[in-house]
Amino acid sequence: MTLPDVVVVGAGIVGASAAWELAGRGAQVTLVDAGEVSGGTTGLGEGNVLCSDKDAGPELELARLGLARYDAIEAELGEVARIRRKGALIVHPREDTWAAEPARAARLRAAGVEAELLDPEAVRAVEPGLTGALHGATRVPGDLQCDPRAIARALAAAAARLGARVRTHCRVEHVQVDGGRVAGVRLAGGEVLGAGAVVVAAGPWSRELCEDAGVPLPLEPRKGQLVQLALPAPDPDAIRHKVVDGSYLLSVVDPGSGLQLSSVVETTWEGHVVVGSSRERRGFDLTVDEAVGAAMVERAATLFPALAGLRRMRAWAGLRPWLPDHLPAIGPSERVAGLWVATGHEGAGVALGPITGLLVAQGLCGEPAAFDFAPLRPDRFARVAG
Repeated sequence: MTLPDVVVVGAGIVGASAAWELAGRGAQVTLVDAGEVSGGTTGLGEGNVLCSDKDAGPELELARLGLARYDAIEAELGEVARIRRKGALIVHPREDTWAAEPARAARLRAAGVEAELLDPEAVRAVEPGLTGALHGATRVPGDLQCDPRAIARALAAAAARLGARVRTHCRVEHVQVDGGRVAGVRLAGGEVLGAGAVVVAAGPWSRELCEDAGVPLPLEPRKGQLVQLALPAPDPDAIRHKVVDGSYLLSVVDPGSGLQLSSVVETTWEGHVVVGSSRERRGFDLTVDEAVGAAMVERAATLFPALAGLRRMRAWAGLRPWLPDHLPAIGPSERVAGLWVATGHEGAGVALGPITGLLVAQGLCGEPAAFDFAPLRPDRFARVAG
């Protein structure tokens, strides 16, 4: 088939992956971002690729494919990707979340995810510093951590070597539609980039472009904060797993806009400690709330008491692209021919970014897709909007 010229809007891990996959298939691609490559949401998270925090359904199916896709990323990029296959622990200080965990772990295993239930003694055997009170945990050894900013930048560079154009500091103001079909995009300043297909992969900034093109998308930014603590002797293995409080699973799917706190703890590549997690919907506010950071560290210290005395190195905030049904929007629009959407991954953008890029490229190039787009179709909100 004749491949269309494609403009990919957004150079985070989703957009960079799509550009790389498309360029590798011979498409003429322009990757455009209002800032730097990986200058937004991608570069601000912990870099986790997790199945452990999912439950049965389309997101878990996609996450399994996403985790496997990191084999190709590691083969392409090598040490640049900083992949650490350290696994994850979903720990349960609360009795109510632990009561539901055996059934969830069984659903993970039924979906093909290796998952084992551990009693408190077994938890401390695999994670000695985790001395806070627990009912138990689920261990998922296949989960990994990576450097998403480095990966997105390396994939954008690889796409450029394959012939893609990468244009940074170019803000897309408008998706041009002619007769129900995408015709290109207009940049701030008036320049028009003609294209037979446009992929909107601008994370929390995607809504305006989609709705401008005629596709309702109730996407909102969901703010999250992180705090980095300094270990006196930096050690990447001081905490061996990604450790997630079971209440985190509830906060992810909570529909409310108010502040939600839960504990996630892990080490960085350099050997310090990152602590989260917060969630709240308050627009594009990136202000760091010192009280929220202090509360996150205090909660994390109930799991790892040694964290209480560590020096705080820095704190920052980022924006997750949130959709109300807690599934991403991936695939072609039925309302506007040539418009593809790849956003709404919320806190799983790193895990699902490379597989999303692959799926978009497969669809645009007429290949059989590795995943059924149906539950993720971006037009699913049009009926709700009327």
